[in-house]
Amino acid sequence: MTDNNMNPWHSRPIDVHRWSDHPEVKELVDKIWDGFLGEKIAEKTRGPKPRMGFRKQLRVVILDLYVAWLDDPRLSIGVSMSVNSWDTNSRYNALHISKKIIPIIKELHEAGLIDLKKGSYGGPGVKWNRTTRIRASEKLQDWFAKAKFDRDDIGRAEGEEIVVLKNDNRKQIEYEDTPETHRWREELQAYNDLIANSFIDLPSLQEPILGISKDLPPGATGDIDESRIIRVGDHNKRTRRIFSRNSWDKHGRFYGGWWQQIDSEWRSRITIDNEPVIEADY
Repeated sequence: MTDNNMNPWHSRPIDVHRWSDHPEVKELVDKIWDGFLGEKIAEKTRGPKPRMGFRKQLRVVILDLYVAWLDDPRLSIGVSMSVNSWDTNSRYNALHISKKIIPIIKELHEAGLIDLKKGSYGGPGVKWNRTTRIRASEKLQDWFAKAKFDRDDIGRAEGEEIVVLKNDNRKQIEYEDTPETHRWREELQAYNDLIANSFIDLPSLQEPILGISKDLPPGATGDIDESRIIRVGDHNKRTRRIFSRNSWDKHGRFYGGWWQQIDSEWRSRITIDNEPVIEADY
């Protein structure tokens, strides 16, 4: 169904690097594929088999819908329905998700498993241009609630790019590696490994959830324009470096950790391995 109550600006981009080999995840995906998608996808798609099989591409979509539902049931996911948006050889596509994801999403909608609001395009550079938005329907949410796996069973694909270059339109663009980009990637991976092995917490919270005002900038998290929920924990710590305007000289800041998405008052209460921290202001 199309959900008229879905706010398309309370969203984030689809994360194509969700992954899990948990048997209960596979069971849910098989249930959806065999019960709703398999025969229809085979009838509607032609040409060579994609590098990433249909069923595995479905798994990525279901996993990201599940994470979005856990984080905030109101949250939708932005996904391009243009075949030109899916480059299996892109450095930003470690799982080789292909244009075959488009019929998968369409069939999920036809089956009543996702709510969908079509994208809009008013012309180059128009402020209200946006991709299609999707989120788990009530039916799929009910299956998620009964699932025998949880957030700890969902990880990330190997080889995910963490050094990002964007153009003037804030779109990720391809680039040739240099000694500098190799060094940045190695340093950032070491940082992410350190962060992954550190216990970063807000011990004053009863639940690992923060409601954040819409007035705070969303950073690299998406188009959200209303209050949003930030999950505090190990699943929200991965950091990337993002460079802008087609140049390695523009920005290059670190983005991604949940602590970057909260205000200074809450940041002052953070502990690392149960030790309080201070925030240096440069």
